[in-house]
Amino acid sequence: MNEWPYLSIVVPAYNEGARISGSLDVLVRHLDEQSYTWDIVVVDDGSSDGTADVVRERASQNSGIRLENIPHSGKGWAVRHGMLAVSSSLRMMCDADMAMPAAQIERFTRLAEDACDVVIGSREAPGSSREGEPSLRHFRGRVFNRLVRTVAVRGFDDTQCGFKCFRGDVAAELLKLQRVRGFGFDVEILHMASMWGLKIAEVPIDWRHNPDSKVRSGADTFAMAADVLRVGLRGLRGAYGARPEGSG
Repeated sequence: MNEWPYLSIVVPAYNEGARISGSLDVLVRHLDEQSYTWDIVVVDDGSSDGTADVVRERASQNSGIRLENIPHSGKGWAVRHGMLAVSSSLRMMCDADMAMPAAQIERFTRLAEDACDVVIGSREAPGSSREGEPSLRHFRGRVFNRLVRTVAVRGFDDTQCGFKCFRGDVAAELLKLQRVRGFGFDVEILHMASMWGLKIAEVPIDWRHNPDSKVRSGADTFAMAADVLRVGLRGLRGAYGARPEGSG
C-alpha cells in the first residue's frame, strides 16, 4: 500500500467482535477490485469484547488494515479520531455492520471526484431502499429528521445514515471543530458544512437493517435530540464560525 492512499475507510467499532471480521472481508474484497489505493482504519471505541484483538489479527495479515484505539467516548468521537488519523484524498465513514453493499462505495467516490465536498448516504432519497427495518424505528427516524430540519440543518432527507464520504481537506477542517461525541455528530458536521457553503450531495443507497444495532431506541434517541438542540443553539450564537481562511 502507498503511504498516502486515495481512499481511507474509517470504521467506528464498539463491541463489534462478533461481526467486524466479516465486515472487513466484505470491504477488502471490494477494495481489492478497484484501481485506486486504499486503507481501512478501524477505530476501537473502548470495546470490552475483544474487538481490538480481532482487528489486530486481521491487520497482521493485511497491511491495508490498521487499528486505532481510543477510550470509550461515542461513535462521533471514534469517527473524528479516524478521520484525523489519515491523510488520504477521500475519507469515508462506514458502519461496522456494513448495512450497505460495498459495491455502492463508488456512488460516493464518483460524486466526491466531481467537486462535491461531502457525500452522504440516504435511505430516504428517491432510488434508495430499506430492508427489514421495524416500522416504529423508521417512524422515530422521520420524527428526528423533522427536528433536525427545524433546528439545525435543512434540505436533507437522512442525516443519520452511517455512510458518508468527505474530501480529505474538508474532513480535516470539519472534524477538528467537532464537539458532539455521540450519535448526533452527523448533524453537527452537516450544520457546519452547510454554514460554510460546501457542496453536499445526498446519494440513495440500499440499506439493510441490523437487529443488533448499537443505537438504543430510548436513551440514545433523547441524547441525539439534545445534541441537535445544542448544535442549533451554538449555530445561532456563531460558535462554529466561518470556514478557515485559505481552505478550498
